[in-house]
Amino acid sequence: MDSPKTPKVLSHANSMKSLRSIKSQKSLRSMRSQKSTQSIRIFNHNHDSYQTCFGCMHVKIATCFIGFFALLGVCLSLMYCVFISQEQRKPNMKLYAIPMIVVILALLYMFVGILQQKAQLLFAFITLQIFLVFSIAVLIPIILLSVACNTLCVLQYFVDITLDHTEYTKSALISLVGLCCQLGIQTWALRAVCGCFRYFTDIQKFEVRQAQTNYV
Repeated sequence: MDSPKTPKVLSHANSMKSLRSIKSQKSLRSMRSQKSTQSIRIFNHNHDSYQTCFGCMHVKIATCFIGFFALLGVCLSLMYCVFISQEQRKPNMKLYAIPMIVVILALLYMFVGILQQKAQLLFAFITLQIFLVFSIAVLIPIILLSVACNTLCVLQYFVDITLDHTEYTKSALISLVGLCCQLGIQTWALRAVCGCFRYFTDIQKFEVRQAQTNYV
C-alpha cells in the first residue's frame, strides 16, 4: 500500500509550485519588457504617414525638392524684376524684391531645419504656403465671376482688356486654368511640408522617450 504524504512533503511541493509560477511570471515580464524596449528603440522612418506621391517619395525628400525649385524660381523672378526695373526704368519693380527676399529667408530656414531635423524651422515656409494657397483659392472665384459678369475693372489686372472680348475672355480662362493647376501643386507642397514637420516632430518625441527609457 502507498504511504500517505506527510504535511511536510505537501508544503514542500506547494512551495516548489509557487516558486515555479513566480519564475515563469518573471520570465514573461522580462520577455515583455525586452519586446517593448526593442519596439521603442526602433523608429519606423518608412511609415505610410511619412510618404507622399502615393507612397513613391518620402516627405523629407519631397520637401527638399520643393525648397530647391521654390528657391530657384524666386531667384529667377528676383533677377527678372531687377533687370526689368533697370532696362525699362520702372523703380516700382524693385518693390517686388521685398516679398521675394522674405521667401528666400523662409526657404533658408527650411533648409537649415531639414539638415538639423528641427521642425520649428519649417514654420516660416508653412506660413507662406498657407498664405499662398489661400490667395490662389480667393483669386480663382474672383476671376471666374469677373469673366462671367464681364467686369473690366477687375479683369484689367489679369488680362489685356484692349483686345477683343473673345480674346481677353479666352486669356482669362487660360489664366484661370493655370491658377487651378497652381492651386493643386501648392496644396500638395503644403501637405508634403506639413508631413515633414510631423516627421521631425515624431523623431524628436522618439528621442525624448528613448532618453527617458535609457535613464530609467
